[in-house]
Parts: sequence; structure tokens; C-alpha cells
Amino acid sequence: MEPLIRKIILATDFSEASRDASYHALLLAQTYSADLKALHVFNPRSIGTVYKKAKKEEQEEDLVKTRQRGKDMLNKLADSFHVKADTIFAEGHPGPEIIRIATELEADLLVVGTHGYTGWNRLALGSVAEYVVRHSPCAVLTIKPTDREET
Repeated sequence: MEPLIRKIILATDFSEASRDASYHALLLAQTYSADLKALHVFNPRSIGTVYKKAKKEEQEEDLVKTRQRGKDMLNKLADSFHVKADTIFAEGHPGPEIIRIATELEADLLVVGTHGYTGWNRLALGSVAEYVVRHSPCAVLTIKPTDREET
């Protein structure tokens, strides 16, 4: 019998929720001997709003630096897995880009962290995880960050 999970895509924004999702994606990849791909979607529009008052040249320079920082973080994450993991760095709106890439690569599982926003924060900030769950061509595992406080 062929395994159900052959290709896993971990979508990360490098947040605490994404770190927890990384752990689960790696464990599943090892368990199923599946290909693991770490994906980060860089959204230049979200960066641009921070630099509205900066000069155009400064904006471009900051954008290039931020883009490179994202690529470096993605490579560092993949290296930390100590297994072969390809990286995918994309640009655009995270939800649609994650879905596009999962479809193109014929992923069997998407693993995403969720921040657990509710109410106004969810409405104002949006939910990439919710978008992915609603539009995914494959199974999605959402991981809520664990509470690391000791009781």
C-alpha cells in the first residue's frame, strides 16, 4: 500500500505558531518518509506600509534587505531539520500563494501555524490559516502555539 502522505509543505511566517508547526511537519515527514518543503511567502505590501515616509531609494533598499532576511531565515529553518528539506520563497498574498504552490506541487499535506486570533483581531488582521483550510487542494494540519508557561 502506498503511503497517504508523500509530500508535506510547511508554510511558515517564522512566528511562535510556525515554530510549533515546524516540529509537527518534521515529525510527520520522518514518520511517513515524506518529502518536506518549507515555504515562506513574503508580502512586500505589508512592509511598504511601514515605510511610507521614507524616500523611494530607502524603501527599495529596505525591501531588498527584508527579502534577503526572509530567505536566510527560511534556509536556517530548513537546515535545523537535519533532514533534506527544500525551501520555497514566494512573494504575494500568503493565503493565495500557499494554495497556488500546494496545487502546483501536488502536496498531500499542508502544515500551518495559527495565531488563534478571534473577534476584532481576526477581522482586522485576517487569517491565513483559515484561508488555507477553506481553499486547500489537500489536507491541512493547523497547529495552535503551545502555552509554554509553567503552572
